[in-house]
Amino acid sequence: MKNKQTPLFIYEFSMLLLAITSLGLLFFRGKIATELNFFIWLLFVLDYTLRLIWAENKRTFVKKHPLDLIAILPLSGVFRSARIFRSLRTFVVFRRYLQPISDILVINGLDKFLILTGILLVLIPIPVALVEPAINGYGDALWWAIVTITTVGYGDIAPVTELGRFLAVILMLFGIGIIGALTSSITSYFKRHRSKSTLHDHEKLDQIIKKIDSTGYLSDHSTDYLIHYLEERKATDQKNQED
Repeated sequence: MKNKQTPLFIYEFSMLLLAITSLGLLFFRGKIATELNFFIWLLFVLDYTLRLIWAENKRTFVKKHPLDLIAILPLSGVFRSARIFRSLRTFVVFRRYLQPISDILVINGLDKFLILTGILLVLIPIPVALVEPAINGYGDALWWAIVTITTVGYGDIAPVTELGRFLAVILMLFGIGIIGALTSSITSYFKRHRSKSTLHDHEKLDQIIKKIDSTGYLSDHSTDYLIHYLEERKATDQKNQED
């Protein structure tokens, strides 16, 4: 990554951590949690204000960043969830640090599935908090949604209404789907990586053979590569015979 992008990554990653912290504060009550959430809210307000001031076209900026505006609305804990989506640009920068993770996320549309799951995780607690008598506020509803979608099932909060149970089923299905989609994407990634590696080996060997045919000379680098390749093939053949 270019050096000039490193400060951007650090800043965006810091904002993501603040967004996660503010969301986690929904599960806590007290003076410290309230003051910490207020401080984080001020940082998001400052972030939005400065970027709006520096924007060349302010109207276009507002239209392109609606979640940034929603994230600073202090009306309800629901709007804190928007801070997570405001920080999704972190992953655009972060993907260049860990390219394999980025590749796994785009295989089989896993990234889109995770985004949809995140949206449901934020939205479903809203009606649940309204209709379930045992759930007091969005914080409890979000806790219940996280427990449900991860299939942990503590049982401390359980829906009793038809709507609540229907939404619980949706979360359960998406939770199971994430496990299957993630496993499939990881498997596909390693298969593709192995195929590319094998293709590269064949191309490299073809180049070595052509070089020997044309010059009768083999460089030290090519010799080392050929020896390494033959040793790997021998080890693979021995393992296949043992299996």
